[in-house]
Amino acid sequence: MSLPDRFQPVPKRLLSVCVLGMALVAGGCQVRPLYSDPGPVGSTSAGVTGSVRSKLANISISQPADRVSQEVRNNLIFLFGGGAGEPVHPAYSLALSVYSQNLSLALIQNATNDKSGQPTAGEIRMTGNYVLTRLSDGQVVGRGTRIVTADYDAPRQRFAVERAYRDGYNRAARELAEALNLSVAQDASKF
Repeated sequence: MSLPDRFQPVPKRLLSVCVLGMALVAGGCQVRPLYSDPGPVGSTSAGVTGSVRSKLANISISQPADRVSQEVRNNLIFLFGGGAGEPVHPAYSLALSVYSQNLSLALIQNATNDKSGQPTAGEIRMTGNYVLTRLSDGQVVGRGTRIVTADYDAPRQRFAVERAYRDGYNRAARELAEALNLSVAQDASKF
């Protein structure tokens, strides 16, 4: 059997031109990890190297107002510095405000009480707002808001309810710090 005349083999010259064209188009695509080091081209005038990780390590975070904000701040310091702590000479400042809300989700009623109900499950909703500022010139280089939720069960024992409540806040603070870390890293990759 032979192929019909319309299915003639493609000339090698045309095939090589098509392959070269596709290589040029694919060469223009730049996909790289967020925390990669783009090299000396990406350095900034603020004395920070081009990598996002080193920019994050040079961010100081504002002092918190309460325990929940302190939890978020501690987690952010660890995520920004990779466990190295706060920078001695920061290049950027992060103004952080954290708001939290405890919501009762389910009520249980039994025949022995006055049907007022007793919460058996809850949700912590935590909102973090940030403004990232370059200290050398005072320019705002990023801002945003992130919202996370954490659920918890409230058993009948008082201490267990308090511990579940506290664990819910700690979990929400950790998740909010991770969301803020990603958002600030995206902002840092732009400058």
